[in-house]
Amino acid sequence: MFVLRKRARHGRSGAAIAMGVLALASSAVLTAPTAARAADPAGVLIPAPDAYADRADTLLSTSNNGVLHQEEGAAGYLWTNTYNRRTVPVTALDGVPREAVFTQHDEYDRAAYATTVDGTTTITLVNVEQNTTTRLTLPQGYTHPQVSVGFVLATRETADGGHELRALRPSGSGTPYDVAVRLPSGATAEAEPVVYGGESTSLVIRYRLGSSYGYGTLNGISGAVAALPVTGDATGFRITREVITWFTRQGGQGVRVLARATPNAAPKVLPLSLKSADSEVTPYVVGRNVLWTEGRGGALNLTPIDGAETPRVLLTEFEQGLERSDSMLTALGRTSDGTRAIHLFTVDGSGLVFDLPLRELKPVKKADGSVRALGLDRGTVRFADALPGSVRLHGKDVGTGLDPVAGADLPVFDAAAPGRFADGADQGLARLVADPDSGNDVLLTGDDPAAPAHRLPLPAAGGRIVDASPSHVLYRTPGADGRNYVVDTARDTIVQDQPASAASLDHSTLWTAQPDGSGTLIATDLRTGRQSGAVALRAGCVPDDLQTNGRLIYWSCTGQDRAGVYDATADVAYPAPAHDVLLGDGFLAQRVTGDDGVRLTGLNEDGTTADLGSVSGVKDSAGDGRGVTWAVDRHAGKIAFVDRDDTVHVTAVRRTLSPLALADSSVPGAFRPGGAAWDARWWLSKPAASWKLTLRSRDTGAVVRTWTGSATRGTVPVSWDGTATDGTTASVGGYTWALTAAPADGQGPSLRASGTLDVTGS
Repeated sequence: MFVLRKRARHGRSGAAIAMGVLALASSAVLTAPTAARAADPAGVLIPAPDAYADRADTLLSTSNNGVLHQEEGAAGYLWTNTYNRRTVPVTALDGVPREAVFTQHDEYDRAAYATTVDGTTTITLVNVEQNTTTRLTLPQGYTHPQVSVGFVLATRETADGGHELRALRPSGSGTPYDVAVRLPSGATAEAEPVVYGGESTSLVIRYRLGSSYGYGTLNGISGAVAALPVTGDATGFRITREVITWFTRQGGQGVRVLARATPNAAPKVLPLSLKSADSEVTPYVVGRNVLWTEGRGGALNLTPIDGAETPRVLLTEFEQGLERSDSMLTALGRTSDGTRAIHLFTVDGSGLVFDLPLRELKPVKKADGSVRALGLDRGTVRFADALPGSVRLHGKDVGTGLDPVAGADLPVFDAAAPGRFADGADQGLARLVADPDSGNDVLLTGDDPAAPAHRLPLPAAGGRIVDASPSHVLYRTPGADGRNYVVDTARDTIVQDQPASAASLDHSTLWTAQPDGSGTLIATDLRTGRQSGAVALRAGCVPDDLQTNGRLIYWSCTGQDRAGVYDATADVAYPAPAHDVLLGDGFLAQRVTGDDGVRLTGLNEDGTTADLGSVSGVKDSAGDGRGVTWAVDRHAGKIAFVDRDDTVHVTAVRRTLSPLALADSSVPGAFRPGGAAWDARWWLSKPAASWKLTLRSRDTGAVVRTWTGSATRGTVPVSWDGTATDGTTASVGGYTWALTAAPADGQGPSLRASGTLDVTGS
């Protein structure tokens, strides 16, 4: 959690810094805050997203009262009953290998598994409701057992090299009932029995008919097999008390429904609405309905055989199903709301299919999230979360008021690293990605990962975004011969190319250090390319770190351990630490080596500094933690940091802030109706809660047009086609515009700015 610690107050700076020529793109005066007070330490907490995945679960056996399954995270096997949906471990199956357990249905709550010792195979049936065990030892020579509804089917090789199929079941005497299976004329047993399911004493089995297969219903008591009227390839055999069904495409695709009461009648053909002519179809029977899937991971659909139901989708993602002989289906899958569970599908008194969720399977955490990069800008926090195999950029709206407030999550982007993303540009989030062909960096801007982004190839690889403003991005290439490139993000154009040096953006102004060692800072107008001002720091060194928020300029010569802050508006200088510092609105934040927090220093109006305490519990980082484990909103009194549990904190640390001001503007002074629109743009020093622009006739004072807007993070755009409010075309002449904006943080008065516009004729 956030911990506030107080430290001793610093004294006033003893060195004044002389200012040379300074041009500021602002029509309002900014004044430094006069006091500082610590904020509520709670703030906004955002845990780094962890990696979750579906919990693996396998349905093994069903009964009329429950389902046996094996679930990831459980020590052994689980039994979930259908009457109160309680899940308990089946300790009687502890140590039994998964491959030994038979996937089957048993009407008496029995799970079955096989063990073989010294050539003797034993089938163990565990009643999971009564916790009783029954064993059946296969007579010598029996192999390949299969189990269904309490019967064991096994084969034994005959003297002629063929196989005989036997049906066995346990008895109280210890000697199993053993019945020879009598196949239809011309049929032979397979080496390994194939059993599709059973009901009471009847089982559906497969056998050989020459080079093809036949299918029939086995009476487990008498051993007699009645052939089923199956032609061609068939799959998905099911048996319930009322019907036997299977799927085939022979003679028209669909499910064949054979009434057990009239086995000699032709089966009914139930067509299915399939998407493919050769897809794998798996049908089940619930009441007078067929529930079916097509392909793997598809939906579980319902098609009525007859009765009250209508076709519909029951599960949007189906994983596994086990048919019950009482015309019910136990299924594992996901519903349309994303919930994954074990379901029991049965019918109610009206014959409608009813879904009873037996056990919800919540995702299981596979890995803890780890924050690798962090950014905070005008109410938006972004952080790169590293998980095995991926790094993704997450974000949250934390509001533009005085205190952060948890708002909406922002869209998630792939791959991000420190210095490879930045907020604040009018064109949206700025990101660096590697071109797959050249390997060079590409600058992308845009806030929707699903939409095409502005794309600008850059001349190097492995660079970083040093700074961003609403109209520009400052990009630096690595290495001793690195360079600074300034990109106009609206035009996707590089407008400045300089040797790499300390630099910072203030809207359309680029601040750089004079390389002659004088400590002079140069301001360059990025629209014209001309130097528009200079500040003589008299530092006696060339700064290698520059930061500005429009009013304050932080500089540092880290090698000489010299640093300071200059208030260009008030012509006031402040002392400052030289290492690991970030500049906020009226305060400095510094991570001190060996400390577990970030120290906060307020900058008072008179040039003195005030201790604002510190935030503690910040996650350690190798090297410079700025933009990695902590970050500052330089246009607000907020800080973001990552704690040791990889939770992102956003909190207010400075509550007396600069008033809202006009930081930059691009406003044409003339306009001709009928031509291109009058596109004007004003950039504010910080977010506004609302704004209003009024256009008046200079001669009459009458209002010609009014535009209003709600909250903005810093940009006020207006486009005018030359029409007045009543729809008429504005007359030739002089006009004035007046802009007002209310600060989103409630600090200081509303901004007021004005100017003139000449409307010309054709």
